[in-house]
Amino acid sequence: MSPLRAATFFAGALLFLSACGDASSSQTSKAPSVDATNTSAQVASPAPRGESSGEPTAGRSAETAAVPAELGPVHQLVVRDLDGNEFPLSRLAGRPMIIEIWATWCGPCRKNRATVHELLPTMPKRLAIVGISVDTGANLVKGFLKSNPANEFELMATPEFMEFVSARNPSPSIPKTMYVDSKGRVADLSEGTQSAKWLAAMAKNLR
Repeated sequence: MSPLRAATFFAGALLFLSACGDASSSQTSKAPSVDATNTSAQVASPAPRGESSGEPTAGRSAETAAVPAELGPVHQLVVRDLDGNEFPLSRLAGRPMIIEIWATWCGPCRKNRATVHELLPTMPKRLAIVGISVDTGANLVKGFLKSNPANEFELMATPEFMEFVSARNPSPSIPKTMYVDSKGRVADLSEGTQSAKWLAAMAKNLR
């Protein structure tokens, strides 16, 4: 190959390699934009169910309850669920409550519960129906619920809760029914079985 042809060949080769390098640089510069798009898609992925997705969680009413800025006296109390875990009544802040203080062995208590359950279809959905048992153990309540309807919340009394009740009604008799407004204040604490008319009126008027 003559010197002139060799020089022409090498010059062409250099131009080809230069063009390939420019094309490679162009593809590399586009790559981050694709990765950024994928990252954005991951950040915008849906939240897990029951966290921030806006779906109601267990134990909550179908209606959203407005939680009061300050918790009332009943909201300060802690009872226990049927598995022995602490259940702060502040979890029900923003919802009015009818709290039945009862025991499985108490005939009038069973009658009172039956009246409440008969009225449930007519009661406001925002209302929380809470049973708080003074039985000696949660297994007694679990056994009772196998053949009887359950309230929305079935809980066990604590000494703290019973002291609160006794301060307002020192009689040891049950059933007692505590009517609580959405701000955690006791509207009424009645002793004995409740009439259907009285229960319906309180359920309607609690705010």
